[in-house]
Amino acid sequence: MKPGNRKGRVVAAGLLLAMILLTGCGGGKGKHDLLVSVTIDTLPVQGASVLMMGVDQGVTPVTVHEVPPGDYEVILRLDKYRRAIESIKVTEEPEQIFRIELEPILGFLSITTQPADAEVLLNGESLGKAPIVKHALQVGEYSYEVVHPDYYPVQNTFVMEDNFKMEFTHELRPLESELIVTSRPSSASIWLNNLPQAQKTPAKLVLRPGRYLVSTYTDGYVQVDELVDLKANESHSVEMRMSPGKVPQGMTLVPGGEFTMGADDSAPDERPARKIMVKPFYMDRFEVTNQAFKQVFPDHKYLEGQDSLPALGISWTQAVKYCETVGKRLPTEAEWEKAARGTDGRIYPWGEVFVPGYANTSESGIGVATRVGNFFEASSVYGCMDLSGNAYEWVFDWYEAYPGNTDVTKDYGQIFRVLRGGSYKGDKFEARSAARHFDRVDSNRRDYGCRCAMDARD
Repeated sequence: MKPGNRKGRVVAAGLLLAMILLTGCGGGKGKHDLLVSVTIDTLPVQGASVLMMGVDQGVTPVTVHEVPPGDYEVILRLDKYRRAIESIKVTEEPEQIFRIELEPILGFLSITTQPADAEVLLNGESLGKAPIVKHALQVGEYSYEVVHPDYYPVQNTFVMEDNFKMEFTHELRPLESELIVTSRPSSASIWLNNLPQAQKTPAKLVLRPGRYLVSTYTDGYVQVDELVDLKANESHSVEMRMSPGKVPQGMTLVPGGEFTMGADDSAPDERPARKIMVKPFYMDRFEVTNQAFKQVFPDHKYLEGQDSLPALGISWTQAVKYCETVGKRLPTEAEWEKAARGTDGRIYPWGEVFVPGYANTSESGIGVATRVGNFFEASSVYGCMDLSGNAYEWVFDWYEAYPGNTDVTKDYGQIFRVLRGGSYKGDKFEARSAARHFDRVDSNRRDYGCRCAMDARD
């Protein structure tokens, strides 16, 4: 045998051995050549973009073919969800599915309403009744509606951002109420909260919900009042029965006779307590309002919606002119005190004990004047309202010592005029029916007002 032929056989045998080692004993593929199919899916939603093996594979659910077994990193992106990086282990199974849960990007929504039982609809679906507190929402644009059967609905839109705390508060506007006013006799004039209305009885009035003092009057009869609380979207009826009488509209008759004026155990200028005789007179049931005062003083200014509040910041001189212009006069100090105390010498118009809810003084915590007649339950025995608190009221008299009072003070004499009743700025001591306050005739302090009187008709 030639040497060259032997060498050729050795090379051929080596190549054959190498092929056997590469292909394995069975003649199939090697492990690193095994390829499988991998499906990537996402929860709770699909459509996330998939980056795997450095290649954009599409959006979930997506199947990636010819994937060698091994460890891989999958990157998922979807709007409104946090980017996910997930490690997966691909085995030799021919088909494999990996479901990856995405974490939504959230913010928090809170909605409060007044009243508190309104329903909240988010993108048209009920979220429940207010208050809604820290309700988790995925980022994005939303709209909601607040609905209540007795109130006007409210709509709003907002954009929720990552980890934002969106808080909304809505004071719902109530639907109007209906008040039906009838009277005996009919064709009577109507007042609401001491403001005249255009209609006469019987009348149907559309009003905002709230508390109303309803008054009716016609010539030859005594005015009748009734306090009504109207709820939203409610129909309410009142029948006002008037009795014959000659009392002018808006006034009450204070009978003539004797009463106790002054006090021995309080301020020095209230001494001595003594019996006083007064003739019968008419007294305004309410303090003069802004609306009424402006008819005499066109330059009188007040905020919109305050027609029925007492006219404040007026001087004694203005009070006298107003009363004279409307055919009345200021009450005397004795008349004012009798209208407040009656004949039993009570400390306050309603009785002996101060009740914070009966008067607009500093104890009530209101801090501003309220509409006249607001404390309807606390009227005097003759039906006068707000004789304690709300506004100091000018009377006609000079600030002088009572007969029998031996105290000497430079303030007595024809220098100052008297005011009565206290105000929203003062306390319960100043609001007593016997308490006296005084000031110059041209002083127009912010809590000074008035009411008028008239001599009684025969």
